[in-house]
Amino acid sequence: MELQQLQYFLVAARYGHITKAANSLRIAQPALSQSIKRLETELNVKLFERRKGGIALTNAGKLLEEEIKPVMKTLDNLPKKLAEADKKQKQTIHLNVLAASILVTNCIISYKAKHPEINFEFEQSPKAEDYDLCITASLPKNNTASDQITLEEKFFLAVPASSKYAGYSGIKLSEVADEGFIMMADTRPIRNICDQFCLEAGFSPNIVFESMNFESVRSLISAGLGVGFWPEYSWESAKPSENVVLLPIVGQECKRDIIIAYGQQTSGSKIVRQFYDFLIEFAMECRDRHNRSLGSA
Repeated sequence: MELQQLQYFLVAARYGHITKAANSLRIAQPALSQSIKRLETELNVKLFERRKGGIALTNAGKLLEEEIKPVMKTLDNLPKKLAEADKKQKQTIHLNVLAASILVTNCIISYKAKHPEINFEFEQSPKAEDYDLCITASLPKNNTASDQITLEEKFFLAVPASSKYAGYSGIKLSEVADEGFIMMADTRPIRNICDQFCLEAGFSPNIVFESMNFESVRSLISAGLGVGFWPEYSWESAKPSENVVLLPIVGQECKRDIIIAYGQQTSGSKIVRQFYDFLIEFAMECRDRHNRSLGSA
């Protein structure tokens, strides 16, 4: 059974006349008759009956028409749907966000307001390879690869406002070595970085809670259940509540590099390049805004 045979069958059923159907299809009448005959032979049923002035569907023909009409309609619409899907795919940016997820989310919201036609697919997997941009973090490095950019960010120590440390102007991590730490989960780059800060200060953190969600970390510190690390500007939308105090860390450098890197063979995409540039500018604006707020405090 061929698609063309089914198309010819439906046209013949619609016209109820072989000659008119053949003219509509712009084929010879014998060619249409032979096509229908082959279809009847293959299905082993009679699809049309000859009547005065034309042809009429048999019961089997009516059933076949009923069954294949929706299928043929779907097939007719398929090129349009494929074109729309292809267009959407070409306007979709795939992100693998392993760090600064709040910063990236706010950036997407801002970007979508200006470019509503652009779509985003968002995942958080260290094993992912099929992405356009990856946002991750590491301890500061001296060199940057040509296909990525790094934005430096320092950390504060977040302590409950009710703690004995709240009035400090700065704090050494060694002073809180015996405190319970509230940390991001160990599947996130930020966790490894913060663990390194503690090890550099001479201790392994006593982790009393850990979470994949920064809001949980914030809430638990606010509740007075422990202390934790707080990135300088990438959590800007989640400024600490009145129950949390951010203390500068003294005696050692507690910083990370937020790394924005292209995926394999995607740096040539215009929409990816445009969002890449926008993300960098957005991050820098957040950093500068944060610095201005400190200057006016």
